[in-house]
Formats: sequence, C-alpha cells, structure tokens
Amino acid sequence: MIVNPAATAALFEAIRKGNDLAVDTAVAVNEGLLRTHDEAGLSPVVAAANASQTRLAERLAARLMKSVDGLGFFDAAAVGNVSAMRNLLTADLADVDDRGPDGCTALHLAVRFGQMEVARLLLGRGADPNAVSLTDDRVTPLHGAVTTKHRDTTALLLALGASPNSVQKGGWTPLHAAARNGDEAIVDMLLLRGADPTRASNDGHTAIDLAEQNGFGALASVMRLAAAKR
Repeated sequence: MIVNPAATAALFEAIRKGNDLAVDTAVAVNEGLLRTHDEAGLSPVVAAANASQTRLAERLAARLMKSVDGLGFFDAAAVGNVSAMRNLLTADLADVDDRGPDGCTALHLAVRFGQMEVARLLLGRGADPNAVSLTDDRVTPLHGAVTTKHRDTTALLLALGASPNSVQKGGWTPLHAAARNGDEAIVDMLLLRGADPTRASNDGHTAIDLAEQNGFGALASVMRLAAAKR
C-alpha cells in the first residue's frame, strides 16, 4: 500500500501527542504507516518511546510482530524485545553495530529507553560501547544512559569499556549531564571510572560549574575533591 506523506506526518503528530485513537485509526486504514519514518529518521515505535508514550510504543511493536515482516531490529531494541533481537542476530539479519535511519545503533536506543537486557545482549555480542551516533548531537550510548538517568545501564556500559570522558556536540561529557541532573550515584560511577570534573565544554563550563549553577553545591564539592586527588 502506498503511504501518503500527509498521512505519515499526521501519524507522527498523533504519536507525539499520545492520541491513541488517531494512531489506531491511521494504522487500521494503512498498516504500511508502521514502517515509515519521520524527518529525523525515527520509526513510529521509536517516536512513541521518545515521547514517553511507552504503552503506545509497545502496542505498535506488538502489531508489527504480527505482520509479515515482523518486528525490526531497532524497534525491538526500543521496546526491549530480547527474543526478537536474538533471533535477528542469530539469523544474520542484523549486526550489533548496524545504524538505523536515525543514525543510532540499537545499543543507543536500548540504553536511552532503559532496556537493560537488550543492552546486555548487544554488549555480549560485541556491540561498541563507544559508538558515536550520526545524529546532530553525536552522542555515545553512555551519554544517552546518563542523560536519561538509567543507572543500571550506565554501570553496565562503564564496566564493559564505555569511555567516561567521551565528548558529544558542544564538548559535553557524560559527567556534564550527570552534574546538571544532580545525579549523585551516576557522578560517583563516572568519577570512579576516571571522569574529569575539570574538563570544560565548548562554552567553558565544567561539570563542577553545572552542578553549582543548578543548585547542587554538595555535588560540586564532591567533584572538586575528586579533581584535587587526580
């Protein structure tokens, strides 16, 4: 079935607004919409997950599971379908470091959405924990895990080789994000793995600066102490 661009745009708008009825109606009329992508390269499933419409993402994924082509690799990563991902990898229908239309690997998606078991599967199969996305922000999986405050996936990535000083667009490291969030547990993890609290972003701000600016004075002090011991 041919997919109309206007119908595609309307679907993604409904997804972002969490309008389940509009989404269901659109897909019922043309199931091909489930395999479209928005202007950023996001599929309907990933767009729903990005919009924190978790149940909608899972329903769309379940519908894809019943389709002829089944659930795709990146959608499976976003909703945490370990079985589907394992089957695709075993059948050589996907590679752990493949890029989706949005420029991200499956590991980027798994850690962004807190899918710990998917992340464990991918890393166990050799996925690169330091893969840089081809998106404008140029993030690694660790940036995604830290920004979304997923401590378990952050710990897993660090344990399996993710660089705590990886730099995304703007010169931001994962420690910058953790400091801005005031996330003491993740800051501690990063510092233990050698994150540099004195490293400045392109606009001249260190993680210490960001902690202070956002009202986390005690956390800033912890990082100053860590810097003095380096």
